[in-house]
Amino acid sequence: MKDFIKTNFELIYRITFIIVSFIGIIIHFDINDKNYNTHEFSFFTIQSNIFCLVVMCLLLIKHFSKKDERTRLMMYFKGMGLSCIICTFLVYHFAECRVVYPIYVKGLFSIPLESLLAHYVSPLMYVLDWILFQPKGYFKFYHIFTWLAFPLFYILCFITRCCCNAPSAFLSVPKYPYFFLDYETIGYFKCLSYILVLMGILLAINAFIVAADYLMYRFSNKKSH
Repeated sequence: MKDFIKTNFELIYRITFIIVSFIGIIIHFDINDKNYNTHEFSFFTIQSNIFCLVVMCLLLIKHFSKKDERTRLMMYFKGMGLSCIICTFLVYHFAECRVVYPIYVKGLFSIPLESLLAHYVSPLMYVLDWILFQPKGYFKFYHIFTWLAFPLFYILCFITRCCCNAPSAFLSVPKYPYFFLDYETIGYFKCLSYILVLMGILLAINAFIVAADYLMYRFSNKKSH
C-alpha cells in the first residue's frame, strides 16, 4: 500500500512538473515574431528548462510503457539536467535579479510569471524530484566533468548563431543573451574569463550533486539494514 501511494504521488508530481515547465517555457515565446523567438531560445534558461522537460517526459513514457526508468543512461541525463537547472537558478537569482529585477527590494513575486516559473518553480520541483523519487547511487565521479557537455554545447551554439547570422537578424532583438557573452563589448579575454568562472561554478555544483547523491545512497542503505 505504501509503495502504491508513493508511486502514484511520484506520477502526479511529474505530470505537474511537465505542465508547469511547459507553461514556463511556452509563455516566453511570441508566435508572431520569429526573431524574438530565436533570441529567447538563445537563453540558457530556456534550453536547460527544455532539457529537463524532455527528461521528465521520457521518464513518464517509460512509466506508462512499463520500461525501466532506472537505466544508467536515463539517470545520467537526469543528473545533467539537475546540474543545468541549478545553475539556471543560481545565475539568475544572484546575478541577473540584482540588475534587472531587484527582488531583494520588491520581493520575489515582482518578477514576470515566465521568469518565476522558469528560474524558481521548475528548478525547485526538479531538485525535489531528485531528492524524493530518484534512486540514489547512479551518479559517478566522472559525471562531474562529463555533465559540462551541455553548457559547452550551449556556448558552441551561441557562438555559431552570432557568427553565422547576418546583422539584419539582430535589428529588433539583442545579439547577445547575456552581458558576459558580449565579447564585442567586453572583449574576448573578459568573456573567456566569465565562461571559465561559470565552468568552475558548474564543476562545484556537479561535485555537490554527486557527493550529496552518494551520501543519500549510503544513508538509505543503512536505514534499510
